[in-house]
Amino acid sequence: MKLLSLISLLLVSISFIACDKDEDELPKQLSGIWEERFYVDSVGYWVVNTLEFKSDNEYQFRTTVREVEAGPDLGYRFYYDDSYTWDGETFSYSPDLASWIDHREENFYVPKEELNAGIIDYVRMPTASLVFEANNTKMIFQEICPEDILPCEDPFEVKEYTRAD
Repeated sequence: MKLLSLISLLLVSISFIACDKDEDELPKQLSGIWEERFYVDSVGYWVVNTLEFKSDNEYQFRTTVREVEAGPDLGYRFYYDDSYTWDGETFSYSPDLASWIDHREENFYVPKEELNAGIIDYVRMPTASLVFEANNTKMIFQEICPEDILPCEDPFEVKEYTRAD
């Protein structure tokens, strides 16, 4: 009888662990650091857009500059921390406080402390479709056009991020 009770307890425990694992898959798929990198011929630098997803629906977006694609960041062009929601397909975000390089700045990048702080005012809550490929090492980010506000004949540019951590 004790053996039967132990086996039952083990089976119930495994079922709870299995349920918890399924619920945890969504955040684990998204969490971490994702980078979109592209080379700008006119200035001879790599520009890197980074999405860093943290716990509790917090994330950071930053645009930095590098001499080599996978090298260290030299400086910043844009930066903000904010929160998001994600239902497994649709990513909703609404940054309000951000910092960016002064458009009159002669340099292509500056230290983070020299970015100008400001407010981003959206007329809508931005949303994007996120699709994961290549065993969760590639994320396709497609901003969703708000047809009730903008003409959507030309979709927003698809951005391809790769896992960097």
